[in-house]
Amino acid sequence: MASVADGCPACGRGPDADAIEVIRLNVELTELHERLRAARTEVATLEAWIGDVAGRRNTAAARVRVAVRAAGRRAAAPAAVPDAAPATARDAAPGTTPAGPPVVLAGGVVEERPLTALTAQNVLFALGGLLLVVAAAVFTAVAWAQVGVAGRAAILAAATGAVLAVPPFAVRRGLTGAAETLATVGLLMILLDGYAAWTVDFLGVRGLASTAYAAVVCAVASAAAFGYVRLPGPRIAAVVLAQPVFPLLAVAADATATGWSLALTGTAASNVAVLRRVRFATAGAGLVAYVCGVAAAVSSGAAAVSALAIAGGAGSATGAAAAGGALVLVTAVATGAAGLARHRTAQTVTAGLLTVAICVAVGEWALLLIPGTPILLLAVIALAAAVAAALLRSPGRTGPQPPGAAGRRAWTAALARVRLPEPVAQGPWAAALLVATVPAIGVLVAAARVAVSSVETARPLLAAPWAATVAGPGGDLPVAAVTVALAYALLLPAVPRADLALGTLAVVTLLAPAALRLPWWGAAVLGMTVAVVALALAAQAREVRALDVRLAVAAVLAGHAVLVAFGSAGTVAAMFATVALAGVGAAVLVRSGPRRADVGVGGLTTGLLATGPAVWFGLLAGDASATVRVRALLLLAVALCVLARRASGYAAQVTAVALLVTAGAPVWAMAGGDAVSLYAAAGLLLVASLTSVPRGREPRSAAAAAVLVVGLVVATGPDLLAVLAEPYRALESVWSGVVPEPPAGSWTTVAAVLISAVAAAAATRFLTGARPALPAVAAGAAAPLLALAVPLAAAAAGAAWPTVPLSSLIAGLAGLTAVTLRPRPAPWQGPLLVAFGLLALPGLAGSTPARGATLAAFALVVVVGAVIGVAARDEPARIAGWTAGTLSVVVVAGTAADLAALAAGGTALALLAAAAVAAVLEWFLAARRPREAPAVAAVAHATAVLALLHAGTPGRAALIATLWSAVLAVRAVRPGEHRAGRTRYAIAAAGSALVGWWLFLSSRQIGMVELYTVPAALLALAGGWQVRRSRAELPSWTAYGPALAAGFLPSLAIIANSDPSDPQYARRLLLGAGGLVVLLVGVRARLQAPVLAGGMVVVLIALHELVQFWDLVPRWVPLAVSGLLLVGIATTMEQRRRDVLRLRDAVRRMT
Repeated sequence: MASVADGCPACGRGPDADAIEVIRLNVELTELHERLRAARTEVATLEAWIGDVAGRRNTAAARVRVAVRAAGRRAAAPAAVPDAAPATARDAAPGTTPAGPPVVLAGGVVEERPLTALTAQNVLFALGGLLLVVAAAVFTAVAWAQVGVAGRAAILAAATGAVLAVPPFAVRRGLTGAAETLATVGLLMILLDGYAAWTVDFLGVRGLASTAYAAVVCAVASAAAFGYVRLPGPRIAAVVLAQPVFPLLAVAADATATGWSLALTGTAASNVAVLRRVRFATAGAGLVAYVCGVAAAVSSGAAAVSALAIAGGAGSATGAAAAGGALVLVTAVATGAAGLARHRTAQTVTAGLLTVAICVAVGEWALLLIPGTPILLLAVIALAAAVAAALLRSPGRTGPQPPGAAGRRAWTAALARVRLPEPVAQGPWAAALLVATVPAIGVLVAAARVAVSSVETARPLLAAPWAATVAGPGGDLPVAAVTVALAYALLLPAVPRADLALGTLAVVTLLAPAALRLPWWGAAVLGMTVAVVALALAAQAREVRALDVRLAVAAVLAGHAVLVAFGSAGTVAAMFATVALAGVGAAVLVRSGPRRADVGVGGLTTGLLATGPAVWFGLLAGDASATVRVRALLLLAVALCVLARRASGYAAQVTAVALLVTAGAPVWAMAGGDAVSLYAAAGLLLVASLTSVPRGREPRSAAAAAVLVVGLVVATGPDLLAVLAEPYRALESVWSGVVPEPPAGSWTTVAAVLISAVAAAAATRFLTGARPALPAVAAGAAAPLLALAVPLAAAAAGAAWPTVPLSSLIAGLAGLTAVTLRPRPAPWQGPLLVAFGLLALPGLAGSTPARGATLAAFALVVVVGAVIGVAARDEPARIAGWTAGTLSVVVVAGTAADLAALAAGGTALALLAAAAVAAVLEWFLAARRPREAPAVAAVAHATAVLALLHAGTPGRAALIATLWSAVLAVRAVRPGEHRAGRTRYAIAAAGSALVGWWLFLSSRQIGMVELYTVPAALLALAGGWQVRRSRAELPSWTAYGPALAAGFLPSLAIIANSDPSDPQYARRLLLGAGGLVVLLVGVRARLQAPVLAGGMVVVLIALHELVQFWDLVPRWVPLAVSGLLLVGIATTMEQRRRDVLRLRDAVRRMT
C-alpha cells in the first residue's frame, strides 16, 4: 500500500504531492457529503415541524375568528355577509390540513360532524328497548283487566318467551347489541310478570310473604340473566338481581342481627362465586360483584358485631356463640375469596381479620360463661392466638434469632405443612399482636390504678397510719400480666427476653401490693428494691439498646416508691437516701466501664439531687426546726460546690447539681426563719467560687447567678423600693415643705448587698485571671453595689430626711465622676454609668419637697457636671456633664428666685440670666471644643423659651424676647464664627426681636395687621435673599414664597371679608400698589415667585373692584357671555365627535 513517506511499493514511484492532495481531498469530500446528508435530514425535520406548528396556529386563529364574529353578531343587528371561503382553508399552510374545530361555512354557520354508525346504532337500540319496555308496562298496567287470567298469563308468557328467545339467534348472527337490548327487555318483563302475578294472586302467590315472593322473582330473573352470561349487560343484570335475594329472605323470616349477618354472608358468598366465574376480573360484572360483595361482607360483619353486643348486654352465652360464629363465618368467606384470588395482600389482611374474629367470638363467649376474671381470660385467649400465629408463621425468617429458636423449630417440624407462606402469615401475627394489646392495656390500666391506690393509702401526707394496706384487685392480674408477657415473647422473638421479663416484673411489682394486701410502706420498699435491681442490670449492660427498658423501669418504680413514701418523713428520707446511694454507687461502679457516659452520669446526677430531700426529710423526721433544715441545705450546697471544685471525674455533673441546688437557695430559704436575702447572697458567693474552675464558667453558671439575683431582688425588694423608688413620690409635692418620713431599712439587706459585692468582685477576679488591671476591674464590678449600700445603711440607721436621698445622690455622683475621670476606659463603662445614674436620680427626686434641699442637690449636680465637662476623658461624657450642669444651673436659678421671693417677673429674669450663663459657656466651648457646644446652646435656647413662658405679661415677655435677641446678636459677632453660623444667629436674633415687637404691640393692644405681618415679611425676605446669595440654584418660591405669603395673604383675607360699612379703601390701594411693585421687581429680576405673587395680588384687587361695581353692568352682558360660552363648548364637542367618527372609519378600513 502506498504511503506518504515511501511512495508506492508496487510500481516503485516515490512520494507524489498531487497524489497526496487527491487522497486528502477524497477524505474531505466524504466528510462534506456526510454533512450534506445530515443537513438535508435536519431540513426535512424542520419542514415537517413548521407544517405542524402552522396547522396548529391556523386552527387557533380559526377559533379566534369564530369567537369574534359571534360576539359581533350578538352586539349588532344581523346583516348580510358576502360568501367567503372558509377561514381555515384560506389560511392553512400548504400541505397541511386543519383539524380540531368544526368548519366555519359562509355566513358564520358551523358545519356539524355526522354521527358515526356506532352512535346511531346505540341510539336506535336504546330507543327501541325503551319503547318495548314502555309497551309492556302499558299492557300490564292498562290492558290487564280486558282479558281473563289465563289469557293474561298466556299473553305475558308468550311475549316474555318470544323476547327471551331472540337474543341467542341474534348472537349467532353477530348482532350483539340487539341481543343485549332484547335480553334486557326480557329480564324487565320477567319482573313485570312477577308484579302482575302478585297483583292478581296468580296460583295463590299472595299466600307467601311479600318479601319472600320478591326474593323468588329476583332469583328467577337472576337465573334467567345467567343464561345470557356471554353478554356483558345481562351478566351485570344477573349479579345485580341476585343481591337482594338473601336480604329479602331475612326480612321475610324476621331475622335477628345474627340472621341478618348470615343472610349478608350468603350474599357475599354468591358474589365470591361470581368473581370466581369471571376469574376476579375488575370490569363489568366483576366490578359489580366486587362492590356488592365488599358492601355485603362489611354489613355482615357490622351485624355480627351488633349481635355480639346485644348478646353481651343480655348475658346470653348461646347468643354470643351464635353471633361469634356468624362473625367467623363472614371473615372465613372473605379469607376464602382472598385465597381463590391468590392475592397475597388480601390473604394477609383477611387472615388477620379471621384471627381477630375468632378471638373476639371466643372471648365474648368465655366472658359470659366464666365471669369475674375478664383480663385473665383475655390474656389466655391472647396467649392461644400467639401460639397459633407462631405456629403458622413460615420458618424461613432471616435475621438474628434468640436462644432456643433452633430447638423450637425442631419440635415444630411436624407441623410444617400447616404453616402459611410469607407474607400471608403476617396477618395472623399482626392480629394476635392486636389481640394481645387488649389485655395488655387492661393490665397496665389496673397497674396504674393500683399505683394510684398505693399513693392514696399513704395519706395524709407525712402522717399516714403504718397499718393501712393497699386496696385493689386480686391475684389474677399478676397472672394475667405474666400470660400477656408470654404471648409477647412468642410474637416478638426479637425483643430481648431480659427486657421483657424486667418490664413484666415492674408491672407485677405495681400490682403486688394490692394482690398481697401489703401496707403502703411495703409497696414503697418493694418498688425501690426492684428499681435498684433494674439500675444494677443497666449498669451491667453491654450495649446501649439494652438501657432503655432497664432505666425506664428503674425511674418509674423509684418515682412511685418516693411518692408512696410521703406517708412518713422517715420513709421518704429513707427512699431518697436509697436513691442517692444507688445513683452514686452505680456511678462509682461504672466510672471506668462502657456505661460511664449514660448510667454513670444519670445515676450520679439523680443521686446528688436526691441528697437534698434526704437531708431535709431526715431532719424533719428528727423533729428539727425549719431554720435548722434550711441551714443544713446551705451546708449541703457548700459541700457540693467544694466537691465540684475538687472533683476530677463526673465534674460537669457535680457542677451542674451544685449550681442547681445553690440557685434554689431563695426558694428553700423561705421555709426557715432567717432572712432570704442572706441565703441568696451566699448563693451568689458560692456561684462566684465555682468560676475559679473552667467548668464553672459555662452559661449555666450565668443562669444560676441570674436566678439568685432575681431572688435577691425579690427578697430585698421593700428596702430597695424605699431607697430607689419611694423618693419619686416626692415629685407629687414639689416644694410643698412637707418633710417625708424617713424610709425604713434593714441591716440584713445591707449585709446581703455587701456579700453580693464581694461575690461580684470574686467572680470578676476569677473570670479575668491575673491581669495588671485586676484590682480596678474587681472594684468596678463591686462599686455599684457598694454605692447602693450607702443609702441602704442610712435607711437602716433611721437617718432623718434628707440624709437618705442626699446620700444616694452623692454616691451616684461620686460613681459617675470616678468612672468618667479614669485615665483609661473602665470595663463595662456603659452599665456602670447606667447603674450610678439610676442611683443618683432618686436622690434628686427625693430632695424636691423643700427648696433648700433642692438647691443643694442641684448645686452638687452643677459642680459634678462642671468637673466632668472639664476633665472627663470621653467626649460623650463631657457633653453629658455640660448638659447636666447647665440644666442644673437653670433649676438652681429658678429655685433661688423662688426661695428669695422676688417680685413679679423675677423668676423669668433669673431664668433668662441662667440662659445667658449657658450662652456664655457655649461661647467659650464653641471656640475651644466646638463639638460640645451644641448641647449647651440647646439648653440656653430652651431656658430662654422657659423664661418667656414665665414672663406673666406681654410687656415683660417683650422685654425678655428683646434681651434674648441682644444676646443672640452678640453671639453672632463672635470672632472666628463661620458664615453659616453667623447667619443663623443673626436670623435667630431678628426672629427674637420680631417676637418682642409682636409682644410689645400686643401689650399696647394695637390691632393693625400690617404692623405684625410687614416686619415678618421683611425678615423672611431678608433671610431668603441671604440664603439665595449662597445658593443661586434655590427656587424663588422657596426663597421668597414665605415672605410674600406673610406680606399679602393676611391683608387679602381682610379685604375679602370687608363690607360696605368698612370698604378698606386705603388697604386696597396700598395692597394693589405693593403687588404692582413686587410684580415689577420680579420682572426686573426675572424671578417667578414675585411675578406670579404680585400679578395674582393685582388681579385679585382688580376683581374685587369689579365685583364692587357689578350692579352697574347691563343685564344682557352676563347672558351674552354665558351664551357664547355654551356655543363654544358645543362647537368643541362637535369637532371632537367628528374626529372620533373619522378615526373609527379609518380603523374599519384597515386590513
